[in-house]
Amino acid sequence: MFCSRRRANRLTCTLSNQKAGLSRFFYCVITCKLAALIVLRFKTLALLAKLKIKSLPITLLLLVSLGAWQQAKANTLVWGTAFHAEPQQLVDELDANSNFINHLLFDPLFLLDQQGRIAPRLITKWKIISPTQIQFELRSGVVFHSGNPLTAEDVEWTFQQLSQQAHLHALFAPIKSLKALNTLQFEVRTYRPFSELIQRLSFIFPADKQFYTTEENTSSSFAVSGTGPFKVSRYVPGIVTEFEIHSSYWRTNRSNVQRIKVVPIKQAEMRMASLFSRDVDIVDHVPENYVELLNKDKQLSVIQTEGLKWLAIELNQRNPALDNRRVRQALNLAIDNIRLAEVLGPYALASTQLSIPGQAGYNAELLPRYNLLLAHQLLQQAGYEKGFKLTMAVPESLFGDQSKVVSQLVSMLDRVNISLQPQWLSDQDYQLAVDSCSSDLVLTRRQGDAGNVLSIARAMFLSEGEPITDEGGPCEAYQNDKISQLILAGEQELDEEKRAKIIQYLEQQIYQEAVFVPLYWQRKIWALNQRIDIKNMNRASPFPLFEQLQVLD
Repeated sequence: MFCSRRRANRLTCTLSNQKAGLSRFFYCVITCKLAALIVLRFKTLALLAKLKIKSLPITLLLLVSLGAWQQAKANTLVWGTAFHAEPQQLVDELDANSNFINHLLFDPLFLLDQQGRIAPRLITKWKIISPTQIQFELRSGVVFHSGNPLTAEDVEWTFQQLSQQAHLHALFAPIKSLKALNTLQFEVRTYRPFSELIQRLSFIFPADKQFYTTEENTSSSFAVSGTGPFKVSRYVPGIVTEFEIHSSYWRTNRSNVQRIKVVPIKQAEMRMASLFSRDVDIVDHVPENYVELLNKDKQLSVIQTEGLKWLAIELNQRNPALDNRRVRQALNLAIDNIRLAEVLGPYALASTQLSIPGQAGYNAELLPRYNLLLAHQLLQQAGYEKGFKLTMAVPESLFGDQSKVVSQLVSMLDRVNISLQPQWLSDQDYQLAVDSCSSDLVLTRRQGDAGNVLSIARAMFLSEGEPITDEGGPCEAYQNDKISQLILAGEQELDEEKRAKIIQYLEQQIYQEAVFVPLYWQRKIWALNQRIDIKNMNRASPFPLFEQLQVLD
């Protein structure tokens, strides 16, 4: 008898016909599989050595962890991700980097289509009653993972939960109310005509009210009920999150992927080693220095999504120095963001504003302004020629190339006698630092989704709540009447050309006031095994949408 494994270099074991018994057959099979696994692990070790991973504990962890997924079935995808893969009961996260898990479990009301335009997802139609009153109708026949039908009451309940979140207040502040009218219809009222309403509704992923308000389903984070194409089947914190197909999913054009296993692999070298050794099928956040090596492997594909990562520095106006426009301008002049982008490679672009080149509101007249001499002069005029110290909150979840930017920022600001002290914080502590305004600077990441410029501007520069005292509390937005008026005018303008001109003028005012320090835009790179057909992949989204992927083998 004969058995073989292609991945084990066709290692074989044979039995003569005279000795071929049932026990020897199983012995042969087990020996072949064990030999295959050993050979594959040696291949992975060789690749790890090639990629210069010298940490023995990390190497052992990778080998032991990935062994569990080596026997994945043909209709199972294994995804190596740089992020935590924790399923959320409610989608209250704006960062697209975290939302890739949520899109497996939930559907938003609206979603970017293949052309990058916001299109209906769970909505079928809407009717404008007045400039501040719109009625929407949900898709019928949509069910949650629990089996409960999706209703307008679920949408209303989800909106109520989201509007209570402090970090989402600015996003939904223009919405006065969202009320269910009947089983499938709900009505949204706004305080004023609001051109960004559809875009804001794309952040609502309806959750199962009946399921979550049942006592036994509220104590475990594993209990998730959304309308998405997959549902959670297994969750081991920090190790793996497994998803299985939602058999009652409403879309008829379905993927042939039956299961997805998401494995957190934070270190870039480990992610790439696991892809090259075929332990995973797909990885996110591919470092640019691996692209050439990936292109040489005929069994792997490199893709770029249209979503751009944006890195910038937000300023705490409570600091007296940062309340001075000369100092803010000096910070912008002291940081060479063109150099930062060049270090990151051809997939990065120096940023000077909120808008992305190609967006309607992009202002081409706003150029990078690195000028050390002028930065020194402005600091001297402001009375800070001897320098001063600034703290900066930095999320620990920054990736390799992004984290290198921090040390370069320290070096650049040191040239103008500003001592930058980075504070590396966990995601939870980072959010607390942002909310409490406890740091002078915040290194912030955002996703440049289409039509999202005004929502970013609102979150950063518009405060419609009660004034905050110097004794603490939530961080107060930068106060500038002209900027506030432009944001509101852009939100109310329904004509696209007129709104684009308003945004361009808004960008100019923000640039002149130097109320934040834009650093760069960076395109997202993914890599995957060619057993995955990427023809139907939605690249307008910042990450692949898996419900339409096809596995070819």
